[in-house]
Amino acid sequence: TWTSHGSDGPHRIKDPVEQARGSAFVLAEAVRRVSGQAPAAKARVGYGIGLPDTHVATAQLRLDAPRDIVIDANDMMRLTPALDKLFAYWNRTATGAAPSISILRQVLANSFDLRAPLAAELAEQDRALLRLTEQQYQVLDMVARQTRVAIAGCAGSGKTFLAAEKARRLAAQGFRVLVVCFNLLLAEHLRRGLSDIAAVDVFAYYELCEAVVAEVSGRQPSQGAEETQKLYYPRLHAEFENSVASVASRYGALIVDEAQDFDAEWWLPLQLLLVDPDKSPIYAFFDDNQNIFHAPRGMPIDSEPIQLTVNCRNTQRIHRVVGKYYHGTPITARGPEGIPVDVHAYATRKEMMTLLDKTVRSWVTEAGVAPGDIALLTPGRQFDSALWWRDEIGGYDLTDDPWDRTKILRCSIFRFKGLERLVVGVVELDGASSPMLYTAFSRASVFLSVFCPRPSRNLLPRELAKQLESVAGT
Repeated sequence: TWTSHGSDGPHRIKDPVEQARGSAFVLAEAVRRVSGQAPAAKARVGYGIGLPDTHVATAQLRLDAPRDIVIDANDMMRLTPALDKLFAYWNRTATGAAPSISILRQVLANSFDLRAPLAAELAEQDRALLRLTEQQYQVLDMVARQTRVAIAGCAGSGKTFLAAEKARRLAAQGFRVLVVCFNLLLAEHLRRGLSDIAAVDVFAYYELCEAVVAEVSGRQPSQGAEETQKLYYPRLHAEFENSVASVASRYGALIVDEAQDFDAEWWLPLQLLLVDPDKSPIYAFFDDNQNIFHAPRGMPIDSEPIQLTVNCRNTQRIHRVVGKYYHGTPITARGPEGIPVDVHAYATRKEMMTLLDKTVRSWVTEAGVAPGDIALLTPGRQFDSALWWRDEIGGYDLTDDPWDRTKILRCSIFRFKGLERLVVGVVELDGASSPMLYTAFSRASVFLSVFCPRPSRNLLPRELAKQLESVAGT
């Protein structure tokens, strides 16, 4: 059984040896037909198996896949000798007449013009963004030798992925690991991704506070009927501080994602949950540019942060837009050039909804994008956003659940921090801050569409603002 490991875990794939052998047979038959040979005639056609993300070394995969016809990651660095070896193998072992170049050109290079749908482009560019970068491997190796480390990086640099992978490695070393972030949806995303590791507990910060208070006091804390969140959360934090001594020394290691959103006073009670508050491992992942809650860091880590400098999520076009809102260490993007960022201008929210209907319908029906690959984000909250006026856009159902991949997600920028979608539409930019737009625009991995009220075009980078003006005719 063959399996592939991607961002969503392992999944079975077709046998590449059988696929290669079948393709060789089809090619041989096509060569025979085009060249006018008799049915009994046989063309000399071989095949190879390409495993560009795998190290095969000298191993033989199986009897019908000798090492000479397998091209692995090492071979990709010296492709010509690898291909020479492959051709030499089939020249020794295959029978039949070798087809001429002209016959092969007729079979394989017949010219035609066929435009790929947007969905195919999105899928291809998403695959190009999935590979772990060499820098990320180096960071994992580096932090393996340190017990208290801060890792900084822009949106899309792989901080959450590294946090989850570090949690796995610590658990494999025998630690009980606490993973904490700020955002509820990101906590659920991490919880699902680490659900197979019993030694790892994942909480959003205030989830952790509620869980500890409930365990110690025997009652579930809740927000009072007349109590605002601004009053409830400080009270909850105070109760957490008073309760944490009763559950101290529970964890061997602490990992914090979204550390830029942690208040300075949160760190001490978190440290008290560790076996050794002063020495137990702590790994904090942060992006100062995403500090949309304006909280100080105050991390209990003295060393200089390790800087992630490669954007692994976004295409080049999206990265250039996001980069206009980023202030920090220079960042490079390794993704494909990508599809141009799309902009739409509107005067009223009713006009915006009409634009959304038309645009979303075209994404799904004409471009072939799956509804579950689309997120519509707003800086506003549910009660004041037009996204909650209706339960569908363009004839396709909306959902507030990020894990319902049958529908289009509508969500606030705040809630969606740390997550991503192939296609993201950002709406209702009036009142949005630069950090909000940085966070929102960076959620799109391969296609970004911006719906901007005309008076707010000054919030956009100059190139998009000019594009918006030409669209709006202003």
